[in-house]
Amino acid sequence: MLDKSLIENLKRVDPDRARAAMFADKSVRSDLLTLYAFHAELAKVPELVSEEMIGAIRYQWWRDALEEIYSGQTVRKHEVVTSLSELISRTEMPRFWLDGLIDGRERDLDPTPFKSISDAQSYCRKTSGLLMKTAAFCTSPNHDLSALELLGEAWGLTGLARSFRFYSHSMLSEIDFVSLIQTTERSFKEARQALGKFDAKLMPAVAYAALIPKFLKKMAPTDFDPETDVASYSALSKQLRLMGAVIRGRI
Repeated sequence: MLDKSLIENLKRVDPDRARAAMFADKSVRSDLLTLYAFHAELAKVPELVSEEMIGAIRYQWWRDALEEIYSGQTVRKHEVVTSLSELISRTEMPRFWLDGLIDGRERDLDPTPFKSISDAQSYCRKTSGLLMKTAAFCTSPNHDLSALELLGEAWGLTGLARSFRFYSHSMLSEIDFVSLIQTTERSFKEARQALGKFDAKLMPAVAYAALIPKFLKKMAPTDFDPETDVASYSALSKQLRLMGAVIRGRI
């Protein structure tokens, strides 16, 4: 189980996933928070390093940690690694998913812009999509994993749109904002149609996707400037929307 300080930090750096996880029962909640803490460790690497090579070394550290866990070696002392080891033991999480998360987040070290919307979709599928699929596995392995991956992709694309002002001159410099919004809407609608009503056990792993429509609505007006404006809404509004999604079993 994660230390309270790590959970509080997770609520700061990944608040929407953390809020949704709180709707799970104690054991599943612990697994979800551990998975998100692992992802947060990967996501913060580019912020901590000034050279791509140093970042690559940090990602290799996590690959080595997974090797220790899955091969039955003595696991290095690190709170997230310890909790991750316990999660893997309980759920028999496929290793290639966690390795895939490392590979996906390592793309953040590369300053090369996405060449097309398809490239952005691929990136989001390998990061947010894979993370949602992995989180769903923590609740039960019996889900439509491909549709969940698409829903996670839509969440990732929403994140890119919300962060457009930060990346419009780097990784998103060749991406048209309107096309990004339209692609996000299509991915979300397709995933929602495929998934229908959710099993109650699954909702804590996916409920945050219910926030997507309102984010998109805020970015749709013609007077919204993605270079300067920010699409956000209050923590209370988010919490109410999450509760509604959990109660209905739909996003």
